[in-house]
Amino acid sequence: MKKALLILVAIFTVWTVADAQNAKKVKEIGQNEFIALFDMSTGMVKHPAVIDFNATWCGPCRQLAPILEELATEYEGRVNFYSIDVDKNKELAKALEIQSIPYVLFFAPGSEDPEEMVGLSSKEEVKAYIEKILKK
Repeated sequence: MKKALLILVAIFTVWTVADAQNAKKVKEIGQNEFIALFDMSTGMVKHPAVIDFNATWCGPCRQLAPILEELATEYEGRVNFYSIDVDKNKELAKALEIQSIPYVLFFAPGSEDPEEMVGLSSKEEVKAYIEKILKK
């Protein structure tokens, strides 16, 4: 009985660790959560943020997603990472005049204009955008 219990505990531990490792660091948000990122008195973000506008059918978007997940882990606590599906948030995509995806905005607190990246980029290129907003 003890052996069976130990095996179950070991299996549960492995599953728990695997689930924690597979937890997404890039949070999927919608229009309301997007608006909440901004201080309404200044119109600026409260915390450095990377916002990826994408769609499930978009091949380059699916290629960019794991890069953003890696960087979200690397910059955890310093930069917040978000994902917005343009098909689920058509009004927001239209308001921002997004015509091509992936479309990524890099926001720095205290800055009115975000950096923007259109299309698939390498991890090094995305990291350069992040470093740029962290220096603002």
